[in-house]
Amino acid sequence: MRNELCILAATLVLAGIAPDIQGQATAVAEGRRGDLATFRREFFGVDHSYSAGARAEATRRLRQLEEDITTVTSAHFELELARIVALADNGHTGSPASLRSRRYARVPLRLVPLGEQFYVLRADTAHADLLGARLVAIDGRAIREVRATAHTLWGGTPAWRDRHVPFFLESPDQMLEAGVTSRPDAATYRFQLPDGRTVDRHVVADPPDARREAFATSRWLIPEPLDTDRGTWRFAVPRERAPWAFQDASQFYRMRAAPELEALVVQLRANHDVPGQAIAGFLALATDEIRRARPTHLVLDLRTNGGGDLNNTRDFVQRLPSLIPGRIFVLTSPWTFSAAISTAGYLEQAGQDRVTIVGEPVGDRLEFWAEGRLARLSYSGAAMSFATERHDYRDACRRYTDCHGSIVRHSISVSSLAPDLEAPLTIEALLAGRDPAMDAIAAALGRR
Repeated sequence: MRNELCILAATLVLAGIAPDIQGQATAVAEGRRGDLATFRREFFGVDHSYSAGARAEATRRLRQLEEDITTVTSAHFELELARIVALADNGHTGSPASLRSRRYARVPLRLVPLGEQFYVLRADTAHADLLGARLVAIDGRAIREVRATAHTLWGGTPAWRDRHVPFFLESPDQMLEAGVTSRPDAATYRFQLPDGRTVDRHVVADPPDARREAFATSRWLIPEPLDTDRGTWRFAVPRERAPWAFQDASQFYRMRAAPELEALVVQLRANHDVPGQAIAGFLALATDEIRRARPTHLVLDLRTNGGGDLNNTRDFVQRLPSLIPGRIFVLTSPWTFSAAISTAGYLEQAGQDRVTIVGEPVGDRLEFWAEGRLARLSYSGAAMSFATERHDYRDACRRYTDCHGSIVRHSISVSSLAPDLEAPLTIEALLAGRDPAMDAIAAALGRR
């Protein structure tokens, strides 16, 4: 914070304005103390996901942050709060990296986690030659080291933390606070291109922008422009070659016939209503189509479903085994989260051996905390989501009295939601326009 005030003071002196450093420091301290009071009251005081040990450590670090309140930078203040939140190690308890990115510089590259690596799937025209490239290092630091640093900013499984890591990797000033980069406005990235060549690229970041998109990283799997692109962004995969699952970004609920598999494919990208689409209406249409077309098999794609209300899909998936005479395939990935995990659990429980999970593990454990909302801090602009009710899908909440009411009334008890057929999404498949999960289903049905 002192460095920031010194820079401001020098700027004012050059402009012929006498700075009031003490007054500014007092205002900053008052603003941050107000934020910490809100944090303790509206987040820390209501969240239930911390273990006793994690809560004690979080309390200690909150006291330390308050002691340092006038000596730390704005980035340190906000990122340390994110690290304190992440101590809960719960996927639903976090400080949204996508929202935070609006307040920080961001390079014109969009990185997506595939496996434990990060690839460029979108870039502005100046850096279009990096499309499809794998990130190797930033300012000389190996990506595995930077990834480990970024993992401290969000809780949950390693793969779920990876869904948030790109917002850190794309932000030189956030990485500067963590000791990764040396400048707040640019960084030198090392990439391995699809042809195997390694290149170093000095990339200058765009300034903070409150209007910047705040989509989940799964959005970058769909090679369609945003209104804010102004025609200056390029995609790793041409729109016409993208697999069906990664087309049509505006449609959250979709279905198509797959006659080559004697199947109907149903895709749910969320578990709640979205503008122009009501999930209940779509599921009624899907049910009518199943009864009309009478497919032998069904594919339910939940790979980019980040959740919503588990009650919206429960009846639909529990009914499927009585409507589908053959096999039911459920596509999952680390982006499959919250109510989407519940949906997979209800279907696995209802269909048992007739249900085959395909793809990658879901984005959370079988026991987690959820059912909260965002607490917002008015001075710094930071936000954090808290969790108040337990979900237990392994033992149907029989051991607990603090479970979410819907799960108590309509319990889930499954031994695992791990894929029966592993079919991870890879950069090679994306660049070739292939969908590994659909390829795996075709092989399982003997259609290849």
